[in-house]
Amino acid sequence: MGKIAWADSKFYSTSSKAFTPSLPTAPVASKVAEILEFSRVFRGRELTRKDDRIPCGLPSVDNLIEGGLIRGRISEIIAESGAGKTSLAAAFAANITRREAAAWIDTSDDFDPASIAAAGVDLTRLLWVSSKGVQTGTPASRASRFPGASLKAAEWILAAGGFGLVILDFGANASQLSQSAALRLARAAERSGAGVLMLAPRRMCGTFAVLSLTMRRERACFSRLWPGAPALFDGLLLEASVTRNKLGRSGQTAKWGTVIEALGGAQRSRGGDSSTLQTKARLMGMAYAAAGKP
Repeated sequence: MGKIAWADSKFYSTSSKAFTPSLPTAPVASKVAEILEFSRVFRGRELTRKDDRIPCGLPSVDNLIEGGLIRGRISEIIAESGAGKTSLAAAFAANITRREAAAWIDTSDDFDPASIAAAGVDLTRLLWVSSKGVQTGTPASRASRFPGASLKAAEWILAAGGFGLVILDFGANASQLSQSAALRLARAAERSGAGVLMLAPRRMCGTFAVLSLTMRRERACFSRLWPGAPALFDGLLLEASVTRNKLGRSGQTAKWGTVIEALGGAQRSRGGDSSTLQTKARLMGMAYAAAGKP
């Protein structure tokens, strides 16, 4: 079998018509190295470690996904609105911002800094990219369907480096990414070593996502301070199942609750005006943790 060599017209001898091979020029060599890097990344010889993970701090979820989100890979949380995907993403962001910077790209323009801060995220270490900024003049409903600018922002952030986690919230009307867009994002994540987490109502990256976690709201929880009193909203009972996992088990399920508690440790009391209490939602591992059960 012949040996492939790089050459151009100046390497042909006019007298003997013989072909003299040469080394590739710098631009060509750079392109070849880039292609070889693609093959290393997507033939199982990854640049990042599979055991380097980002936990959320909720034991039932961390056990479900075997320690947390994998750095250098794309993970997805798939859920409809109100099913807790933003709260879970905030738990991952809260954990990472204790030591590193994170980025939250809000394609649907639903980001609420106060709620994210109440969930424990250090806003001084969080870069917030709003759809109003990346797609000026584009309504949020259209921006969520055409997330090209948000994807470009994610690629720039990953290329800049220094971020441990990049979250892309595509809102309720997102459509699946093209293979080329998903490939570029997967390659950028692999090079940077940062975890990439996508929030959407459906799968976005196809085969380029290493983990897909599907969430649903099982029921809302209410309580009464005394018999006959108005029902007060306490939180949600949520369920998550692993529907895709390239590096571990799938089909497992876990349940946990979001609990509403007063800021500053204040508790609801008889005769108190609960409407004046500032509240926050905090993820708590409850006795409902049921990994491996349907």
